[in-house]
Amino acid sequence: MKGRSKIKFKTILLLLFVVYVAFTFVKQQITLNILDNRLNVVTSKVNAAEEENKRLNNQIKYIKTNEFIENEARQKLGLVKKGEIMFVDTAKDSKDSSK
Repeated sequence: MKGRSKIKFKTILLLLFVVYVAFTFVKQQITLNILDNRLNVVTSKVNAAEEENKRLNNQIKYIKTNEFIENEARQKLGLVKKGEIMFVDTAKDSKDSSK
């Protein structure tokens, strides 16, 4: 009888150990999946921020060029280069005033 109770006890301990190891493994896999998803989200945000940074750096480079300054002077201030003639579309003004 003692032999059988020792075998049952060892079997129960072994079974409990296997269940504990399986539970721990599953729990760690779930945690790893959650962390992997978070990593993917953060990586996507970093990539988007890097792209935005590149775009803004290119815009800064363009703003420092003479071409940008000339465009702004022409469009916002109505300036023209020496020897150029500025034409004003009066038809647009007459349509606006007739409303």
